[in-house]
Amino acid sequence: MYYNEFQQLLHFIRRPIDNTNQHLTIRQKIKGTWMMFVVKFVLAILVGVSIGIFYDAENITKSSMAARFPIPVLLLISVLILPLLEEIAFRLSLKFKPTFLALTLGVLTYYMVSKDVYHTKLSDVYDHFLQRSFFALMIAGITYVICSITNVRKRLELFWVTNFKWLFYGFCLVFAWIHIFNYELSMEHLLLMPIITLDKLVSALCYGYTRVTYGFVYSLGIHMLNNSIGFMVMVVAG
Repeated sequence: MYYNEFQQLLHFIRRPIDNTNQHLTIRQKIKGTWMMFVVKFVLAILVGVSIGIFYDAENITKSSMAARFPIPVLLLISVLILPLLEEIAFRLSLKFKPTFLALTLGVLTYYMVSKDVYHTKLSDVYDHFLQRSFFALMIAGITYVICSITNVRKRLELFWVTNFKWLFYGFCLVFAWIHIFNYELSMEHLLLMPIITLDKLVSALCYGYTRVTYGFVYSLGIHMLNNSIGFMVMVVAG
């Protein structure tokens, strides 16, 4: 069963199509999602170990968060809030709806304003948090209004159908490469970015496949499970 799910993942990666199966029951979706979680977990270990042998970069974001937050808050942020924001930003709009695109651009705006304008951490609620949130909400609102115009919506729907493959690959690459900010931004890390973030690219492909095949809630579920394991490892390691 797991090998069959892995084969379906490979087939989807080679030829991404919007193929949500509306006939699957919730039980079947949960079963398929669990199998994909196991497949993703095994792939992550293999890729992570391979990268670690070649190059071991220190993740300074994890260290920073562990130092700034008590365990209950860190659990909430790492297992719920961050997966939810990342899924909205990089998976929700794999299927086009004005609401989906508005939420995606809103979250991405929050990312960019936090990093490029205020040069602060996403989880920092003290450094211009209201301003960063305002810009995100403003972009989300404007996007929703524009995309709800009938002609615009129809053009975007056609664009999504025609270019789904490139949208899928694009979202996966951006998701992976944006994690380079978890490391020190040295020239060496930037040159090795495709290797350092390869595990995140594998995650993006698995999450994207799950989102398209089973639904947004299920890709969020895998993401939360994955972060739960990382959180437990971090706590056990002290």
